[in-house]
This record gives sequence, structure tokens and C-alpha cells, in this order.
Amino acid sequence: MTTTIKTRHPQFAGLSRRTLLALLGAAPATAALSAAFPGAFRAEAATGALNVYSWPDYFSTDNLAAYAKKTGVTPNISTYDSNETLFAKLNSPAGAGFDIVIPSSSWIQQLAAKGLLQELDHSRLNLASLDQDLLNRDYDPGNKYSIPKDWGLLGVVYDPEIVGTIETWEDFFKAFEKSEVSGKIRMSDSGWETIGPQLWIEGKDWNTATSDEIRAAGEKVKALAKHVKSFSGLDPNSVANGSIVLAQTNQGTARAIIGLNPKLKWVVPGPFSELWVDNYAIPKSAPNLDQAYDFLAYQLQPEVQLSETQYIGFPAALAGLEAKLPADTKNADLIFGGKGLDFKKLTSFVVDPATIGTYLQVQTEIQAAAG
Repeated sequence: MTTTIKTRHPQFAGLSRRTLLALLGAAPATAALSAAFPGAFRAEAATGALNVYSWPDYFSTDNLAAYAKKTGVTPNISTYDSNETLFAKLNSPAGAGFDIVIPSSSWIQQLAAKGLLQELDHSRLNLASLDQDLLNRDYDPGNKYSIPKDWGLLGVVYDPEIVGTIETWEDFFKAFEKSEVSGKIRMSDSGWETIGPQLWIEGKDWNTATSDEIRAAGEKVKALAKHVKSFSGLDPNSVANGSIVLAQTNQGTARAIIGLNPKLKWVVPGPFSELWVDNYAIPKSAPNLDQAYDFLAYQLQPEVQLSETQYIGFPAALAGLEAKLPADTKNADLIFGGKGLDFKKLTSFVVDPATIGTYLQVQTEIQAAAG
């Protein structure tokens, strides 16, 4: 079994901001400122082809090989590096041949609203084995279009000897001005992940905040931007060696960092933070529908989900997964976000054409202010 730590994919990294807003039908930024159960795996459903469009290296190679051996069908996997690339491809003739796609929670509503996804037949899938906290989320009530594949969090990894203790996003921002912390901070390159924490501090919801509220919160973050060293992808070695002492990141990357330097800490700050979920979905025009359902039924088997977790380093959606991991799994609790994680304090971002332009514009301004 190969074990890797998957770096969380960047979002909004593939297309220009103008192209993205046009695809969404959003206002431009200046205006936007304004087994015996259903779904048991059946190898006999093979039709001879299965085309999957996914993030890179996002399936266990052992599981794919086992599926090919059982069915005679080798999944043909094409990859993308951002949700907007997926959105653009499905919204074009080039997206007609895919049977399964893996959109993030933030994009499910937009894909469905454009008629790019088909409603799922739940009678062909075993949802009973999944963690119920990951079902029926705001981005897809009733899981009409999506089934959770795996999930991650927005949190903070830090050096407690230099930074102090971080429990809330207010603690996080206050640490910026410490002389030994300033210039050694990494923030996300997603506007909602930099501005969202300030909105939560102010008691606002990042999905319902108005453009004026987003901009006002962004101004407070912008005032601190001079202390930020990087908005780029996080190199675990940079935190392990002290070049970065305070960083927004996901739990998978934090686990890799703490594996390099055990004195470092990980926290999901309060009062709220982000839960992102990558999902299985079937495009509206999927040419091999039976094969798609057969593959999903295979992927949702508990033993397959367990090995997927070990391969990609993020938790699959299987209920009770943590107890099923091998006892010698290092820092296993970090795979699940740490001890005491409260799902009620997690919220998933949903792209809204009315405000996404503001998040993108303000993020550009924040990064410019950092120099």
C-alpha cells in the first residue's frame, strides 16, 4: 500500500477572474462590490468504459487496479487543478464524455444550477455506511447531486513557543503583530478563507454576508497583510524549520508538518471554521451511467474507503472510520482534525455569483498590500 499526504488543491487557480465570473453569470467585481443494502457493489454492471474527471492522484492505485480486475474496466482518469477548470470543462462540449466528476462542496450548487449534474438515484448507492454529519449539508440538501468522497478543514498550524496559544481566529490575527511572528505568516490564497475568519469574529455568515460586509471585513485583514510572508501553497519544511511560524492550512498538511516537527501545534480556531468536502457527482450527459453507479458502489465499500484514506491522507466519508484505521497510524487523530472537533462549528463555503467577485477582488487587494 502506497501512503501519501495529499496537498489540498488550490481553488480558483486555473482561469482568469474575468473568465470565471463570466462563466458563473456573476456581476463583475466593480458591480459585485455590490451488500444486502441498496447500492451494493455489482461487478456484472460493466459496460466497458468509465471516464472519471478528478483532482490529480486522488484515487488509490491499488483500489483502481482491484476494480479493473473485478470488472474488466480500467477507469480512464483525466485531471484538473481547480474547481473552475472543472466547471468550464463541463460547461463546454469537451465535458460531454465524463461519467464521474469530483467537485468540491463550494461548487455543487453552481454546477447543479447550470444543469451540468444529474440527480442521483440513491437506491443504487449505500449511503447508510457514510458519516451522517457529512450528508444533507447546506451546499446540497438531501444529497440530490453529490455524495461525499473525503473532507478537510481550514485550521492553523503554529509554533506555540513563538506564537503563544491559538484558540480562536481573534487569537490568530492578534499574533500577527508580535515581532517574532511578523513576516513568518502564511495565509490562504482564497478570499473566503482569509476574509471568512474575520466575518466569523464579527458574528457573520460567510455565505450570507453582503458585499459591503465582505469588503469591510477584508479591510481589517488588509491592514494586517504587511505581516504576511506568503499566500502560496504551504511547503511543510518551511514550517518545520521555522521559516513560517503561523500558517492557515488543512489538517492533512498540518499532519505532515507535525510529523517533521512534533513540537508544533494544530488547531481549528473558533468560533467557526471551514469544512470542505470533495464529492462524487455524475454529469448530466454521462455516457456510461450504469458503469458510473457500479464504480460509486465499489468506492463506497468500507474497505475501499479505508484504503482511500490511507492513500490520500484525508478522511473518507465512512462512518466510524477513525476506529478502523490500523493502530500504528501515526498522528491518526489529525487526519480527522484533532480531538474534540465539533462539526456544528464547521461551515462549508458556497459560491454565490452575487458576492464571489467581491471575495476575489478583496483577496487581490490583500495580497497586493502584503507586497
